[in-house]
Amino acid sequence: MKKQKEKRNRRPHWFVTILLLIVVLVLAGSSWQTRQRQQIVYPESLDQVAASVNGTSLTLRDIAFYVAYEEAEVEKQAFAYDAEHPKKYWGIRLNGSYVYAAARDAIIQMAIHDELFYRMAVKEEIALTDEEKQALSGKEQEFWQDLVEDGKDELLGVSEKDIAETMKRIAYAQKYQSIYAQMQGTSYEDYDFTSETYQTLLEKQDYSINKRVVKRLGVGSITLDYEDLEKENK
Repeated sequence: MKKQKEKRNRRPHWFVTILLLIVVLVLAGSSWQTRQRQQIVYPESLDQVAASVNGTSLTLRDIAFYVAYEEAEVEKQAFAYDAEHPKKYWGIRLNGSYVYAAARDAIIQMAIHDELFYRMAVKEEIALTDEEKQALSGKEQEFWQDLVEDGKDELLGVSEKDIAETMKRIAYAQKYQSIYAQMQGTSYEDYDFTSETYQTLLEKQDYSINKRVVKRLGVGSITLDYEDLEKENK
C-alpha cells in the first residue's frame, strides 16, 4: 500500500523536464526584459540606430546634439519648478505625459524634422551664404565649448566634428524650411516639428523610430547629474 502511494506521488521524468524548461524560459524572459529596461550607456552606444528617414539612418551619434540641447532647455524649467530638487521635475506629468518622455520624444522628432528638411535642401542644391557660414561657425564653437566646460562631451562620447556636422545640417534644414514655407504660402512656424502642417508633410514620408533603443534613453540624466546638488541640499 505504501509503495503504491509513493508511486502515485512520483512525477514522471518528462514532467519534471518540462517544468524546469518553463522555469528557465521565464527567467530568461525576465532577464531580457530587465536588460531592455536598463538605460543605454550613451558613449558606448553611439552607432545604435534611433530612427530612419526616407532610407537614412539616424544614430545616437547623429542625435547627440539634440540630447544636449533638449536636456539643457528642460533643465531651465526644472530649476524654475524646484531649484533645490530639479531632478523631480523630470518625473512629473504635464499635459498627459511625463516630462522625461516628452523631452525624449522631442529629441527624436526634432532630429527627424531636420533630417527631412536637410535632404530637401540638398536635393534643391541650396547653399549657405558666407555670412550664414560664419554665423554657423560661431554657434558651433560656442555650443561645443559649453559642452566641454560642463564635461558633457565626455558624457555623450561625441567629438566636436560630430556636433559640427549635426549643426550644419540644422542650418541647411532651417534655411530650406523658410524657403519651403514661402513656396507653400505659409509661415516658417507652420513647419516646426510640433505643427499640424508639418505633421501632414511627415505622414507622406517613409520614417520609423527604433523604440527598443529610444525607450532606453535616460533623458534627464544623460548630460545632467544632480547628485552633488542633492547632497548639498540634504
